[in-house]
Amino acid sequence: MAAFKYRKIVDEIIAAIEQGRLTGKLVSVRALAQQKQLGVSTVMQAYHQLERLGWVLAKPKRGYFVVSKVNAKPPNYGRQINRVVAGLTLDRAVQYSFNDDDILPLSCTAPSTVIDPEALLNQLHKKALAKRPYKLWMQDPIEGVAEFRQAICQHLLRSQQGFNYQQVLVTNGRQEGLLLALIAAKALQQPIAVESPMSFYFQTMLKQFNADVVEIPMQADYQNELTLLSSAYESQSFTTYLVNPNFADPTGRVLSNAEKLQLIEWAEIRNVTLIEYDRGELYFGSERPATIASLVTAQSSCRVICIVDFYDTISPTISLGYLLCVNSFDECQFAKQTVAEEPSIVLQHMLQQMMDSGRYDKHLTALRTQIQQNYSATMALLRPHLAAISAPQFYLSQPSGGPCIWFQLPTHLSSQALWHKVIENKLSIAPGAMFTLDNRYDNYFRITYALPWNDDMEKGISLLGQIIAEYVQQ
Repeated sequence: MAAFKYRKIVDEIIAAIEQGRLTGKLVSVRALAQQKQLGVSTVMQAYHQLERLGWVLAKPKRGYFVVSKVNAKPPNYGRQINRVVAGLTLDRAVQYSFNDDDILPLSCTAPSTVIDPEALLNQLHKKALAKRPYKLWMQDPIEGVAEFRQAICQHLLRSQQGFNYQQVLVTNGRQEGLLLALIAAKALQQPIAVESPMSFYFQTMLKQFNADVVEIPMQADYQNELTLLSSAYESQSFTTYLVNPNFADPTGRVLSNAEKLQLIEWAEIRNVTLIEYDRGELYFGSERPATIASLVTAQSSCRVICIVDFYDTISPTISLGYLLCVNSFDECQFAKQTVAEEPSIVLQHMLQQMMDSGRYDKHLTALRTQIQQNYSATMALLRPHLAAISAPQFYLSQPSGGPCIWFQLPTHLSSQALWHKVIENKLSIAPGAMFTLDNRYDNYFRITYALPWNDDMEKGISLLGQIIAEYVQQ
């Protein structure tokens, strides 16, 4: 119990610092102990942990003080809207990260790898085989196993998101999910609008289709973003808008429910289909952010296709996901029937068992906790190096979930030049140009902390902080 109480104090103070509610000097140890009705030793343990993690600094005879945040105004991605034909060249930086075992791949996100579920998956696999899956395969409906779709709805309902299982379409993962969504929306025959910086997953798929893309730069004020979206639509109409509302790669931004409702209203008026990629399961708090799909009312005609998969939460080796289809199920079902292969019956039964037994929720809780701990440890390693940077344009995002931290360099510096420096040290970052189709965002880059935590991660992130500080201050 004492360990839980001290941990709770640590989490509360970190949250207050990140949200800007706590600056300067902390309450004294004795005063906080009295406020919380805890022992002095428990509060002292929490303060020592905060100091070890780099959140506070102890000054003899003066107390504990919050370490100045390395922060600036939120990034401004501009208001220029470009129409670009997506080519087929893949970014060499990503290929380095994927293909060289000697490089620490801080450019690649695989949050499910922070916890190894092999033993549980092996157990579930044996149970699924007892259901004679190869016989069941001959009876499987195109939509996926009904019991699995119902289990998905029950899982979503625990975060106040109501869906009928007849709105759920099982897929072979997120890549197939996006393919089906684009076909169902008839998006490939005309321009496709995408928020920018865009998910790298979106970008690589659009390149393969040589798609005609309209990039809509994100704005700090969402009203300005909707105005920009309207301007782009009026300039040349489109029927599909790709969004990443929860932990948009690479910024870590989460749209509020009010902002999502405004987007729904905008799309309904203009008859635009919204395709969302949802990563809300990675929220650090207890309740995941809502999908756009869950906020569409029964009276609304807005079409939404929400792409969800288990790559982030269970394992990168599991090719299984689903679409939440609002006013779009028939089109998605037909697309799946004509272009997709049937998802694994074994995997569907495995995930159904995992959800029905409550083990999926327990796994998510452990996963979120570990990712949050990775984030805190990453910032503790970076902060001593970055605290000395005085450049006013230098910025770090402060994610409340998801797998990434986003950096903004002063405008005269290039993240691609920085990439060459870190590659020489067997590290990898994701330059900002990877998240656009026209080489914008050259002074931005992203790293992930959602990888298995070990000595290599600790050494690599600390070295990265040193390289960044030297590069910015050169």
